[in-house]
Amino acid sequence: MNNFFRKAAGYVLQGLLFLTPIGVTIFVVVWFVRMMDDLFSPIVDGLLPFDVPGLGIIVAFFWLALFGYIISNLISRSAITWFDGIMNRAPLVKVIYFAVKDLITVFFGKEDKMGKPVKVLVQRDPLQYRFGFQTRKDLSEFGFGEEMISVYLPFSYGVMGNQLVVKKEDVEFVDTSASEMMKFIVSGGVVQSTDTKKNSGISE
Repeated sequence: MNNFFRKAAGYVLQGLLFLTPIGVTIFVVVWFVRMMDDLFSPIVDGLLPFDVPGLGIIVAFFWLALFGYIISNLISRSAITWFDGIMNRAPLVKVIYFAVKDLITVFFGKEDKMGKPVKVLVQRDPLQYRFGFQTRKDLSEFGFGEEMISVYLPFSYGVMGNQLVVKKEDVEFVDTSASEMMKFIVSGGVVQSTDTKKNSGISE
């Protein structure tokens, strides 16, 4: 009888492992579609005589594309820099604003925004490395020599991180893209990216 219950519990666990990710994914997708429909339904209610599920996402995509076009072609870089300067003077807002902006830029923007992916030797005994990004290689204005560089080490499951000044000899460049490296770090190493699969030695 005990053997039967152990097997049954194992089958239940296998069922949960298979169905839970599917259920959560469906729930999130349905919730997002409904949220977008509720948000943009006032705009399209007068245009169509019937409801179209998911129309809010299409409307949101159109408005985001239009907004992106306006920013790219009608708003100067100096205006964006001016706005960033205003945000940088807000004590609490700047932390959230620039953290989210940098994270979004890494995933969807320019690959070199976070600098070159690296692994940094943080402890020799026992041997430990941390993944991150080289952000600056010239720190002479802060009194450091050529042997020191600046690296950024993001936290897992978050948008914050640590900025460190380390010796070049303790840093090795990693042959992967900035976005793939950030995905790996933010996921706590759970998500195996395409690049790490191709370069299995990097993740070891």
